[in-house]
Amino acid sequence: MNKLFGNNIEKAIDLVLEQDQDDFLELIKATGVNYTVRPDGLVDIDGDVNLSNMDLIKIPVKFGVVNGWFSCSYNLLTSLIGCPEKVGLDFYCSENQLTSLEGCPKDIELDFYCDRNQLTSLEGAPEKVEGTFNCSHNQLTSLEGGPEEVGGLFTCNHNLLTSLIGCPVKVGRCFYCNDNPVEFTEKDIELAKQGKAPLGLPLSFVLMKNKENDVRKRNIKL
Repeated sequence: MNKLFGNNIEKAIDLVLEQDQDDFLELIKATGVNYTVRPDGLVDIDGDVNLSNMDLIKIPVKFGVVNGWFSCSYNLLTSLIGCPEKVGLDFYCSENQLTSLEGCPKDIELDFYCDRNQLTSLEGAPEKVEGTFNCSHNQLTSLEGGPEEVGGLFTCNHNLLTSLIGCPVKVGRCFYCNDNPVEFTEKDIELAKQGKAPLGLPLSFVLMKNKENDVRKRNIKL
């Protein structure tokens, strides 16, 4: 159950399907959340926005700034167009059908969760996230396009990564990249963050290739 709309959830969904933004905003206002429609048509919200568990296929309102947290998780979204430009707390778009982060907020004060989608790229992600950035359980083959700085945890478990190219250069807490096709070591992560690991490949692979090259050079000399 969506806690924002409670017993009005069916009415809210109907308004989304009818693409009736004005009545949908009035329904939001009835929950005690204040909003302002800007001259450019974007809607600023003074509070939290919970659009989770509504079977949404699109964001029903073109948001500007949301001072609280924003969630559109557990829907059927294939696009984040309409999401806020700025979120004052956390942003959640987990468990949808997203293949891209285009349209997501560029300014996040705390956590960013885009896990359990079908993301093949992090292009469009904010450059900096103050809290946790979780992109686990997707179909990522690269971390390029993702944030450069993460103040909290960075989690990219359960993807299709064979390289750490594009990973954040700064992570405030732990960096998790388990359950990918290759096993990355802590040394791999540190080298990749510094841009020193060749192609961002696992250190074990790099060492193996260096050893093969040394053997090949010795054989040529012989």
